[in-house]
Amino acid sequence: MKIWLDTIDIDAIRKAQAMGVLAGVTTNPSILATANREVEAVLGEILDAQAGPLAAQVVSRELDGMLAQARRLAAISPRMVVKIPAVGEGYRAMSILEREGIATLATTIFETRQLALAALAGASYAAPYVNRIELSTGNAFEVVESSQRLLDAYGYRTAILAAAIKTVDQFLRCARIGVAAVTLPVNVFQQLYASSEDIEQSLRKFDAAWQSNGLTRDAALFQE
Repeated sequence: MKIWLDTIDIDAIRKAQAMGVLAGVTTNPSILATANREVEAVLGEILDAQAGPLAAQVVSRELDGMLAQARRLAAISPRMVVKIPAVGEGYRAMSILEREGIATLATTIFETRQLALAALAGASYAAPYVNRIELSTGNAFEVVESSQRLLDAYGYRTAILAAAIKTVDQFLRCARIGVAAVTLPVNVFQQLYASSEDIEQSLRKFDAAWQSNGLTRDAALFQE
């Protein structure tokens, strides 16, 4: 399972990229609206900060508007992925854009039926909103699991990019289901590599044993 970050925090993006665990970055209108800079500059900086895809969402609800915005976003970089709401004309937009070679991500998914239609339309990715589904109906992981089974059964190329992940447990449950990727807010990503008292206690024991023996403590191989 791949990890994308859902953020415009450049420092966090660069750190994840340096760790070697970052597959891509997602944004949405709410996230981009928090920036005090032109959208084009923010997207360009994110592309420079990491080597993977970058997803940005259209804001039009009309077909012509979605297509025009999507094409402009795609022209920024071949690594752009265009997020399209999985409702109404969104499916038609996904189908047209994918045929043009523009990668799309079906977003705002709350039900398996939305993901099924997105797969039929040829979307590259589909993003069920895990935590929001859980708060709404309490069956988020049933939706994710049934969606993954559907994709597997029919061999659709659409990959699930589980979104709105709010806890490490939700991350792990998505991993156990076998989805292709998750997109995480920075705080949840940080929790994945955070230490704990058990970890620190084990490291202290290793250090104490090492320092107790002069031959290991002074070994040239391990000098900083």
